[in-house]
Amino acid sequence: MKIEVFDGKKLVCVWLSHKDQNDPALQERLKPLYQEYKQKKYLVSVFFSGHEDIEELTRDLLQYNRKKIEEDSIAAERKKKKSYEMAL
Repeated sequence: MKIEVFDGKKLVCVWLSHKDQNDPALQERLKPLYQEYKQKKYLVSVFFSGHEDIEELTRDLLQYNRKKIEEDSIAAERKKKKSYEMAL
């Protein structure tokens, strides 16, 4: 579990692992924290970890984005070239 408090934004982020998510005692211990920050008018956001491999998914996303940027760049270059040729 990780707790981040952003006073300037009045935001609290609580990050829970799989183990934390399934621990009823921990969930009960967090309730006073939620109440404390609610009284201070902070937004408390709780994030639960997923079930997938984050490294693999991040790698796949970066590869997809790189490919998409290259495709968009090529398409823009072709369009620019076509516009130039039509102007002649």
